[in-house]
Amino acid sequence: MHKFLCTVLACCLAGASTIGGEQEAPAIIPLEEVQPGATGYGLSVFRGHKPERFEVEVLGIWRNLQPGTSYILARLSGQGLEESGVIAGMSGSPVYLDDRLAGAVSFAWPFSRQAVAGITPIESMRQLIGESGGTTVPARSGAPANLKTIASGTLPESLLSDQLSLLRSDFPSDAGYGVQWTAVGFGELSRKFLAGSLGSLAPAGSTDLGLAGELEPGATVAGVLVDGDLRLAATGTVTDRLGDELVAFGHQFMGLGSVRLPMATAEVVTVLSSRLRSFKIINLGRVVGAFDLDRMSGVRGRIGQQAPTTRLEVLVRGDRTRKFDLRVADLPSVAPGLIAVSVLASLEAATRAAGSQGLDLEARFDLGERGELQIRQSFDGDSAAVDAALYLLAFSGFILQNRMESVDIASLEVELTQFREPRVARLVEAHAARTLVRPGDRVQLNVDLVAFRGEHSRHSYELQVPTGIPDGRYSLLVGDGVSIDVARLMIERREPVNFSQALDFLRSLHSRRDLVILGLVSGPGLAVAGEVLPQLPGSLRSIWGAAASSSAVPLNLAVADQHTLPLEVPVEGIARVDLEVRRRGPLKEDSRGEEGESDVRRPQASQGSAAEQATGRTGGDSGAGAR
Repeated sequence: MHKFLCTVLACCLAGASTIGGEQEAPAIIPLEEVQPGATGYGLSVFRGHKPERFEVEVLGIWRNLQPGTSYILARLSGQGLEESGVIAGMSGSPVYLDDRLAGAVSFAWPFSRQAVAGITPIESMRQLIGESGGTTVPARSGAPANLKTIASGTLPESLLSDQLSLLRSDFPSDAGYGVQWTAVGFGELSRKFLAGSLGSLAPAGSTDLGLAGELEPGATVAGVLVDGDLRLAATGTVTDRLGDELVAFGHQFMGLGSVRLPMATAEVVTVLSSRLRSFKIINLGRVVGAFDLDRMSGVRGRIGQQAPTTRLEVLVRGDRTRKFDLRVADLPSVAPGLIAVSVLASLEAATRAAGSQGLDLEARFDLGERGELQIRQSFDGDSAAVDAALYLLAFSGFILQNRMESVDIASLEVELTQFREPRVARLVEAHAARTLVRPGDRVQLNVDLVAFRGEHSRHSYELQVPTGIPDGRYSLLVGDGVSIDVARLMIERREPVNFSQALDFLRSLHSRRDLVILGLVSGPGLAVAGEVLPQLPGSLRSIWGAAASSSAVPLNLAVADQHTLPLEVPVEGIARVDLEVRRRGPLKEDSRGEEGESDVRRPQASQGSAAEQATGRTGGDSGAGAR
């Protein structure tokens, strides 16, 4: 009977009392009154959604672990904690000493043989309630990829892991925070990235449960990063509540300060004990509010408040077609990684992401007043799925985290078309039917490709020589869209100085399904303040040089013409074909009637990197290839 009455009293004290229709916060015990050996209890959910009591014994005070920050160390027992140890998801569980709120379970040590936890004193958490400044979006960090990296398509797999690692917040010792990361609908590959970056990832289900009124102290609460057909959340426990405001976790989420993050309810199916770290198997409920403050001592949430999100729609076409409707938290510092791993998980849920395959990607970014950015790209091989996710990460990261201007993504539509095996063809040779030409002439260009399974094919195109080019060498760079984009970037050495210029560059990028022909002429030029000024008169270039402008970069080549020819399959490789332009004098014919063959030898395709093609040097490799 005595134990029953204590339990009832604990539950009553855990909630806010009501006097005259207004809620009052429960009494607290200051840190200076906490003594080793003191006993009390805590509240957390171990099954269902109702908090249950566990026992607490104070071991001592861990003082000034960080300047001005101390923690209570306590041994927990009851509810099987002697066997399981401190359970992931108990972060924020309120602890009461002398029937007064002392603080929140915050951290514990993995592999510990005892359920010893660090407890954040309640004084610092109470300061969050009523604090202003919880309505702004956190500052953007540096973009994870620059324009040159985006153009080249050479994005390391570690880029995704690094971005997802920004979600993780570690305690400054060997201990770990007691928050639990949970994922609904994510497959093996996407879970591997998440678990590797977050430290652990528990399985979860999803439910329509929406217990907003029951987010009492000890109840399970979740901060939702991805919502919709797939869900990703950090789950913990409510520590204290006053009206529609609550504080939870007992530690920072990411330390972002002011933040807007959807807040959801959850129910616990059961607790699974583990030697490394026990965790709760959870069903995530409906979003009922938003976390709006993220400090070292905890997070603050408001019931009924809405957090902005970015709509992400993923359409997968393969053996079957499936569409995913998702919402990604509007956190610019981590949204690119969330977008990438969500697209990867959508592919897994619809068909498969692992193994050799081909993928065509099309995406449309709605940038609000900035208009739309549409991209298309192809990926082939064992890493095609990850490469497609990385490509989206690079674009979204540059948009959200660029240092030139604050830009938001209103929505993102992604379409992935899957093929059972790679399709990339290799460019092995390119040559012109004749090489001595006049401005305005039409010339046949032949391009030889070798398909994925080794079949050769020849493609012929008729090109017109630009009318305004001078006498001398006119070089054609022929290659896949990615290799040509890299070559053009190296030739023009363009560095955007504002977001409009950067957006124009992103819109100009080509796909590996494009065969691009670039016409180059020699001539002095400049790249100035993100703009290219080709073939300038010597006097004007000298003026810029004399001014010693740091924004003026001298150019020796200029792009005179460009042709884009769509192909049915991706292609890799780059070659150079040289023509000689003559405005005056006859174009001789040999005995076969082929113009120019008696003057200039028939050229062979020059293989090499984009840099070698642009400068006239050649090597033995075929340039940038499909990943």
